[in-house]
Amino acid sequence: MSIQLVVFALGKEEYGIDVSAVNGILRTKKFAVTSIPGTTKVIEGMINVRGKINYILNLRSKFGLESKDKGEDSKFIMLNVDDANTGCIVDEVTDIVKLEEADVQSAPAYVCGVNANFIKGIAQIDNRMIIILNPNNILTFEDHATLENASNSILINS
Repeated sequence: MSIQLVVFALGKEEYGIDVSAVNGILRTKKFAVTSIPGTTKVIEGMINVRGKINYILNLRSKFGLESKDKGEDSKFIMLNVDDANTGCIVDEVTDIVKLEEADVQSAPAYVCGVNANFIKGIAQIDNRMIIILNPNNILTFEDHATLENASNSILINS
């Protein structure tokens, strides 16, 4: 069986998310991100897409990478996760690839500890190593709780 990935870059590394979990790819420069008070650095803020609030995650913060301003190629990858309107900021979308499940290796347990259960596996395509993410595990329970509290505060104060 084959899988198709949206491949994106954060710094020098490439990551992939199953295309079936992707709801769309948006240019960051077309949207203003509104920060949400009381949230962690992982939650960048929210944007309005077609009249709906979408929460934006900062994967650089999540992965402990150096922060970087959004560039010309930066994108929001919008995800279908837990019935939530959620997206991630990425440096650039580099590719859409199709590969066989046999080409994907499970990430070793010492890599996918408690704090990294969002890594689904590793794929090698030619000279490229692509870290495959599990979109359902990118947001932790604490992140979900923070977003829920922030959403409730926004609704109460509006």
